[in-house]
Amino acid sequence: MSKRAYSSTSTSINSRGAVLCWHKKPCVVNTSGTEANPGRQFYGCPFWMDEKKNCHFFRWVQMNVDEDKHHDSEIGCSTLNIEESLRLAECKAERRKKEKKLLAEELSRWMKAHEIMLAEGRRVNHEIHVIRALLIVIVVMNLILVILMLHHVIIW
Repeated sequence: MSKRAYSSTSTSINSRGAVLCWHKKPCVVNTSGTEANPGRQFYGCPFWMDEKKNCHFFRWVQMNVDEDKHHDSEIGCSTLNIEESLRLAECKAERRKKEKKLLAEELSRWMKAHEIMLAEGRRVNHEIHVIRALLIVIVVMNLILVILMLHHVIIW
């Protein structure tokens, strides 16, 4: 799990008014697709696609000035970062639970298919042994018939 450092000061903003991530790079604006915050926009690290470079910066885009004032206070900013991180972690945990359930179901299907294949293989093996035994019986019967026919020819 990656470690994240939180500043006790408000989020950095460059001279052009852009929100900066922990790398001091201008953030990209993304849109949430979670059930808890559908369609809500947030700032994120511009390297979010690269797990090694991603600093996991996260901040909601504010809708009005009053919310910005609240976020710019030192306590408000750090508290919201923790709350947002917690909400994000809970969302990830829920997604992992769903993925785990789907993988468990898929594993169960594969195991059942494997068992069916093993049972089918055992049935085929049994049938092969029965056929071999029947062939041996047929060959022996044919040999007996040949011997009887030869014996009958010799006697006449």
